[in-house]
Amino acid sequence: MAMSTLPAERIQRGEASGPLTAEALLRRRANQKPGITALADPPNTEALGVGRARSFNYHQADAAVDALAQFFIELGLLPDDIIAVQLPNLALSPLTLLAAWRTGLTVAALPMLWRGHEIGKACDELAPKALIGVSRCAGYNHAEDLCAIAASHLSVRFVLGFGPDLPDGVVSLDEVVEAGRNGARPVEARGGQGSLLITFTARPGLPFLPVMRNEDELLAQGAMTVLALDLDTRDVILNPYPLTGPAGLALGLMPWLISGATLVQHHPFDYDPFVTQLLASGATVTALPAPVLAALAEDGVLHRLQCLLRRLGVVWPSPSQAAPAPFQGAAPLMFDLYPLGDLVSLVLRRESQANPASLPLGNVRLGDEEAVFVETKLRPRADGDSELLLRGPLVPHGPPGTPLAREEDGFVATGLRGKAEAADIMTVRLTADPDLLRHGGVAIAASEFDELYRGFPGFLDAACFVLPDPMVGDRVFAAVVPRPGEAISLETLTRFLADRQVAPYKFPDKLVVVKQIPRDAAGRVLRDQILGQL
Repeated sequence: MAMSTLPAERIQRGEASGPLTAEALLRRRANQKPGITALADPPNTEALGVGRARSFNYHQADAAVDALAQFFIELGLLPDDIIAVQLPNLALSPLTLLAAWRTGLTVAALPMLWRGHEIGKACDELAPKALIGVSRCAGYNHAEDLCAIAASHLSVRFVLGFGPDLPDGVVSLDEVVEAGRNGARPVEARGGQGSLLITFTARPGLPFLPVMRNEDELLAQGAMTVLALDLDTRDVILNPYPLTGPAGLALGLMPWLISGATLVQHHPFDYDPFVTQLLASGATVTALPAPVLAALAEDGVLHRLQCLLRRLGVVWPSPSQAAPAPFQGAAPLMFDLYPLGDLVSLVLRRESQANPASLPLGNVRLGDEEAVFVETKLRPRADGDSELLLRGPLVPHGPPGTPLAREEDGFVATGLRGKAEAADIMTVRLTADPDLLRHGGVAIAASEFDELYRGFPGFLDAACFVLPDPMVGDRVFAAVVPRPGEAISLETLTRFLADRQVAPYKFPDKLVVVKQIPRDAAGRVLRDQILGQL
């Protein structure tokens, strides 16, 4: 379905017609309401080590995007070049994305949790021309990592960064933003032909799977959120999710531009600063895991006079976990946000579903709208289970022959398992897949953990298993078979992984010694039987 079939005119509230692109929407907002606050940082940026907190009105945001875009052009970056961007959830993140798109560049959005191991794989796969990051964040020197990666990847011509005390060889972008903050020469958009945004996911046995997203798909995702939540220019969106995955893209980037609201960024999640930001910013919309919402309700935050929330969302950390409403009564209107296979997020008002643990099966519409945003279906698997598939204007896809390729009927496989349920309407309840984990909103192939842990020289064999956690999704453990007489500990395994620049979220929470790693005849790890040995 083309983007033109969606109710774009309604979303834009009757504004002048023109190209429906992200950077054009920013330009339009800057011309119409230049003094309205567009973007704001969290209040703890100095504690994170990324400099002072900043805010931008729409005029300043558009000027900063022009200044960055002009700088990218002067560097010699060309339309369809790929740049890899690893930025915290600050105002600088959407500004950098929009500047790249105004220049015609494709952005590979790297999670802040990644380290050299994961970033190197992305560079091997995508051959970016530039790396963009921050000097330090939360005690880790990201810019030094990027410099080391650039030294070993010939495609990388530039390392650019924000923040104080950048290493030698890293070009500061702070001066570019500040120089253009109050005015810059307008840059005419240079449209490229390739993918606009690349994010990353995993499938069983495939730990590194790029997701290519074009602009129409991103805009359709934003349109769904705007219509589901009835957002407009009076709203303040408090977004605690990075723009590297479907939750942040559904809650932040395009809904902000389409609605003309204010986007307030938060990074990383920290309860007390979040409460302060929620009340001080006048946020009207946010979404969080159910346990955090329950804590906000228990602490009385949602009923303070300063709290202006009118829409409050539950983000499901793992598709197979139930997320009941954490409170009842005089709370803001609830909605549910379901990241599906790291492809799209369904954004549905809670009142539209009797049971939020089940998803609609078939066409997903919003209210009286005729447009179908996404269609869901189940396909039987050889093992007797079923897989969830998606199609529609939100759904990205990969080239033919890849795991994300469109099938003949236009559906794309999510890698998620599910079972149909018959009620007043047909729904699907997603079920756990032992070979595909979710930790902190990141999809990870269990086989990657197995390989990393088996690489430790003190083990004869190793594999991961998980236990559910309502906050992070899956809590990861390492089951290991040590070599005879070998002294092992969680600390030595953690140091081994850290020395190989593996992201910390792949470190196990606990190490458990077992007699053997159970496998089937095909060599597949039987993770449920690991638990049986404990």
